[in-house]
Order: sequence, then structure tokens, then C-alpha cells
Amino acid sequence: MNKLFTGYALTLLLSIKLFGFDFTTEPKQISAHYIAPSQNLQLLISKFQNNGFTVLATTKIIGKYTVITISNQELQNTNSYMATLQVNVNDKEIRVQNPSYLAAAYLGNAYVYGQFKNTVDALEHVLGTLHGGFQKTDFSTLGNYRFMYGLPKKEDILIIKRAVGLLEKISTIKSEPYIAYTLTLPNGAVLVGHHLRTKTTKFLQILSQEENAQILPYEAMITGNQVSIMNPKYYLALSLPMLSLHQFMQIAAVPDQIYRNIEKAYR
Repeated sequence: MNKLFTGYALTLLLSIKLFGFDFTTEPKQISAHYIAPSQNLQLLISKFQNNGFTVLATTKIIGKYTVITISNQELQNTNSYMATLQVNVNDKEIRVQNPSYLAAAYLGNAYVYGQFKNTVDALEHVLGTLHGGFQKTDFSTLGNYRFMYGLPKKEDILIIKRAVGLLEKISTIKSEPYIAYTLTLPNGAVLVGHHLRTKTTKFLQILSQEENAQILPYEAMITGNQVSIMNPKYYLALSLPMLSLHQFMQIAAVPDQIYRNIEKAYR
């Protein structure tokens, strides 16, 4: 009887794992991130590099939470904000942004579910078994996602500055405290990861979401003579889709703080 039960349990676990990576059918709900067992930070960096990823930066976000920013060619070819993935590493666990979630949100109708299976497979080679996190939403809503009626969607970007020589501006020693990394995309646009002030990142503590530090660093996009960001009211809601209206109101000042933090780098 015990053997039968053990065999059944093993079969069930395997089927759950396989179901989680079955890209043949769009899921009803999808997690914003994956969770995996904790690993040594330096070992993790080496494993990413050996599995087709470029490590762009290692950033201390808040407290014991360190984020590794990674990219690969498949992600970069989207010429979008999903050219990078943020990996939150701490003593308890690892959380990494789900490329399928981001693709459904950022690429819209241009995305086919399962399109980034190679990247997910590579993540699993590095991190081991991946499990969906608590922060999830309906897959079908992601292409036109917004927190609620009247609030921004992905196309409602905020212009930080229009000027010549924006990349040169943030490539000086003076700008180093503001910049975590830059990544030039195939179409010539430049994705920029920005450090936020400690006072600003405390919104994670206010929301009791330190464990989801993988939503930072906050990114900007330089396209020609313009630098812009996704509206924080969109990006924060997308990244933490289980936020309540009360929680959203608790951080009402944060979107403006993020804007001003990033704007300072381009003065």
C-alpha cells in the first residue's frame, strides 16, 4: 500500500512539474515570477554565464536581497523591456521574473505562448526546479493590463528627457551612482537599469514585498534622442498583480519618486 501511495505521489508531482512547463496550451493564470531553491551567489553567476546568459549587474536592492540582472540573445531580440530578467537571490530562495509573463504583457499580439521556452529551459538548468509564485493574474488580461480603469497601460510611457547625447550623459563618473547597467539592443535602443534612492525602495517594505525585490532595478529606454520609462503605476501593478487597492494607495507617492530618481541621472 505504501509503495502504491509513494508511486502515485511521485507520478502526481512529476505531472504537476510537467504541466507547469507545458507550452502547448495557454494557461488561465500565470505567475509573474518563478521560485527556486537558494544557491551561492558567485556560483549562480558562473552557472548563468555557462548557460547562455550575460550577467549585466549584481545590485543590492534592500536588506538581504540581491538582484542579478541577466540577458540572452533570445530576450534581446525582442527589442523591449523584457531584454533583461531580474533574479532575486537571498538565503531563503531565488525568485526570477517569468519571461512568458513579461512577453504576454510587453509584446501583446506579437507573442505566442511558449515562444521563450528555450530561455525557461536555460533558467531551469541554472536554478533547478522552478515553481510559480503567489503573484499571478489571468493570462488573457496581460496584453492590455492595467491596475484598474483610468490607470496607465504599457503604452502610456513617461518621457524623462529629450536631448542629444543621452547615453554619453550617463556614461560619466558623475552618473555612476545612478546607473546599474546599460544594454544596447539589436534595434539600437539602449536599456538602462537605474538605482533608486533607499528612501524610494522602501515601498517594498511598506507593502511587505521585500521578497519580490526582483522587480528592480527600475529600467529606462533610450531611443534616439529620447529617454522614457514605463509608467510606475503600470509597472508596479504588473509586477505585483495581487496588490489590493489599499496597498496601491499606500505607495501613492512612489511613482513620482521613481520618476524624479531617474530624471536626476540625465540632468
